Amino acid sequence: MALIITNHRVADVSDLPVKNADGSPFLDPETKAPITATVFGPGSKIWQVADAARRRKAIKRSREANGKFEAALDNETEDEIEFLCAITKRFNGLEYPGANGDKETVAAVYNDHHLGYIRDHMGVDTKSWENFMKASQSLSNSGFVSSPG
Repeated sequence: MALIITNHRVADVSDLPVKNADGSPFLDPETKAPITATVFGPGSKIWQVADAARRRKAIKRSREANGKFEAALDNETEDEIEFLCAITKRFNGLEYPGANGDKETVAAVYNDHHLGYIRDHMGVDTKSWENFMKASQSLSNSGFVSSPG
């Protein structure tokens, strides 16, 4: 019998662990449950639109700099923050003082340069298809895979 490939589609959304600077997952101080971010994955339309927008900006900067490819990398961090804000639905179990609601919290965390390690690991983890496997019960590279939140 042949493999039915459509049984192996990835989920649009997954809860990924939010990690500390040393790579260990943040845990709720009381329940010890992992702190997660509900994010859209590379198979989702939201992720694809956000990724295309990021690439278009880089190309536009290069074009405006008379074709200098180095210009595409200008504002790379800001582009990554904008991308992550577009694909992150919310943080679960995490608050940022002064931020009200999911969107403000997401933006505050990603824009805080002293929390840049969160931006960096989320940038990598949200591009990893294995973190969006629907039926996976094993640990992924990010250390945690769960159902959509």
